[in-house]
Amino acid sequence: AHGMLTASFISTVIGTMLPGPGTVYLSQEVRFLAPVKIGDTVTAVAEITEIRPEKKRVWLKTTCTNQEGTVVVDGQAVVSPPRR
Repeated sequence: AHGMLTASFISTVIGTMLPGPGTVYLSQEVRFLAPVKIGDTVTAVAEITEIRPEKKRVWLKTTCTNQEGTVVVDGQAVVSPPRR
């Protein structure tokens, strides 16, 4: 499967779960570490590593793993979380 398809799962996590709807994507850095084959199960995870409320920015460590637990994509995203 194309690497950017796998990386797009990260966008789904950020836009629907963490931080969630209304989040503005500012940047995404990705490294493709292993191939993803058609039929693989991919799990995308985002973990907050830094919050700067004064700049309204959140940094997230982003990772995609396959069904064997192999990291296939990793990187970092910077987002502006939704405003209340």
